[in-house]
Amino acid sequence: MSWPLVIVLVLLVCAAANTLWLDARQRRMERHLEVALPIAEAEALVSIRRRAQTSRWHLLQRFVNYRPDIVYLVRPVYVLLAACLPVVMIIYANGILKFPGEYAAIAAGVVALLTVRGLFGWQQRRFTDLLFRQLPDAVQLVTSTVRSGLPVHEAFRTIAKEMPQPTAGQFAIVCSELNFGRSPEEAVEAVYRRTGVAEFAMFAVTLAVQLKTGGSLAETLATLGETVRQRVALAQRAKALAGEVIFSSRALTAAPLIVGGLLYMINPPSVDLLLYDPVGHMLLAFVVCSVLSGHFVIRWMIRRETTL
Repeated sequence: MSWPLVIVLVLLVCAAANTLWLDARQRRMERHLEVALPIAEAEALVSIRRRAQTSRWHLLQRFVNYRPDIVYLVRPVYVLLAACLPVVMIIYANGILKFPGEYAAIAAGVVALLTVRGLFGWQQRRFTDLLFRQLPDAVQLVTSTVRSGLPVHEAFRTIAKEMPQPTAGQFAIVCSELNFGRSPEEAVEAVYRRTGVAEFAMFAVTLAVQLKTGGSLAETLATLGETVRQRVALAQRAKALAGEVIFSSRALTAAPLIVGGLLYMINPPSVDLLLYDPVGHMLLAFVVCSVLSGHFVIRWMIRRETTL
């Protein structure tokens, strides 16, 4: 094993050990918060603590596509450990293909970075998609509460208690900010800045206009809720229409692997050139890079066209 690959492995092991230690410390703090406070308030305070530490690691977090204000389904430590798997696969494949160690180290580092960014990005999209689909129900709950004569603050507290995650956690943070004297529209706008869901900006503008100029807040919120509900339905319809393209991209990505495996089963000498010849190694690397690049370009185009 060459020195560049050894250096990459050592760096990954050190990063994994450091992340495990940080994850264990975070788990201890969360257990203490859950004992002292209700779950919703504990989640809010943990998010605020993470937000205060953002400036220190801002560049690194942007580099790996990590946003500390989002609650991740898969903890960062497991994301880092998952990035080690393709690195090990590349090192094993390089033992067969015999590429120079420098090239293999560069490829391992790039693949590990793309894996981390991809897993964090997938969780962020899942998080924002859940917020987006739950927002019509949240607006409807605010409308019903305002029509019954209760203030907006009480509606936000009801959302933090009754709505599912992640909406409940975000409105728990909103309630915490309201307790510190922040206005409702600014607290809702902060949700938009944390999550990037544009409909929360619309919600904040509606609150700001109605609370400052007067008028029927319930009717305006009802109109906003219907608009958001239509946008959610339109987004789901766009994803359904793009399902055929998504399936086609996955089939095109898997086709070379399936066809290559069948050819090797039927006539192994026809594939031996790719496995045992230096020129074949270069062709195999070019094929893998081309197929993966095409797959990710198609996914990017689909996301761009289906985003409202």
